Amino acid sequence: MDKRIWAIGGGKGGTGKSFVAASLGLHLASLDRDVVLVDADFGAPNLHTLLGMRAAHPDLGDFLTGAVPSLEEAAVGTPYAGLRIVRGSENILFIANLNHYRKLRLLRHLRQLPTQNVILDLGTGSSFNTLDFFLSANPGVVVATPEPTAIENTYLFLKSCIMRVLKLYMDHYKIRDLHQRMLDQIEKNSQSLYGFFKSLMESDRSYGTILYRALRGFRPCLVMNKTRDERDVLLGRSVADVARKYLLIDMKYLGAIPYDEAVHDSLRGFRPFYLEHKDSAAARAVRQMSEELAYSIEFTLRTPPEIRLPDR
Repeated sequence: MDKRIWAIGGGKGGTGKSFVAASLGLHLASLDRDVVLVDADFGAPNLHTLLGMRAAHPDLGDFLTGAVPSLEEAAVGTPYAGLRIVRGSENILFIANLNHYRKLRLLRHLRQLPTQNVILDLGTGSSFNTLDFFLSANPGVVVATPEPTAIENTYLFLKSCIMRVLKLYMDHYKIRDLHQRMLDQIEKNSQSLYGFFKSLMESDRSYGTILYRALRGFRPCLVMNKTRDERDVLLGRSVADVARKYLLIDMKYLGAIPYDEAVHDSLRGFRPFYLEHKDSAAARAVRQMSEELAYSIEFTLRTPPEIRLPDR
């Protein structure tokens, strides 16, 4: 069985991550692709609400505490064929401070779930837990909105992902002194990641190659949500260009989801927007993005590009 783990994340709350996760799950299930949604927002879980469901047990906390032995047993049916959900935990204090052992156990069980698609709805911010779940996915989808604060936080989230990737590889190859050098440079100058790699390639090409390969293997996607005009749509391309130039991230811009007041009406009525407004521009945008990701060979076979710093 082909397996795909999707992660929906971002740097700011209120961008619509849960809306995107729920809509993607509903569309994939409608294509007869078995889907499990996992509410991995450890601080404010509410994914079940977007499906018109109430909080109940079992949930993710029951798996993490051992009340249920496997994540599969915490995945319950929904009113929608082909779609199951692991509800977020009501034990917010416990789950928000997930320890390393429980994080690794959850990652292992996510990979073992007998389903074609696992969609993680992640929380906001750049904690190690959030970053590690985002980095474990293929694809990872960043959801932003066309407001200055959301754009700034998106950039910081991507930067944190890169720092996390490089730190993990540096720790693995026992080159921690390079990590401190990188931190010092980047804290002084947000554009210095390129300079760091350039100088590293000149001084130690073997380590530079290893780290640059790791960085180039991180290829997230971007969705611009709640857009109101063409300028908002084009802003997504600008964000992807900035990430490529200053963070060396090969970021794919999936496109925009237009603002629709009916999303709030559906939430208040405990009805999934995607099913209630299938012909809306927002639902059509979700379908296009979902199918592009689901059927793209790019996210099935990822071969690292040639190890060479791009010209600026």
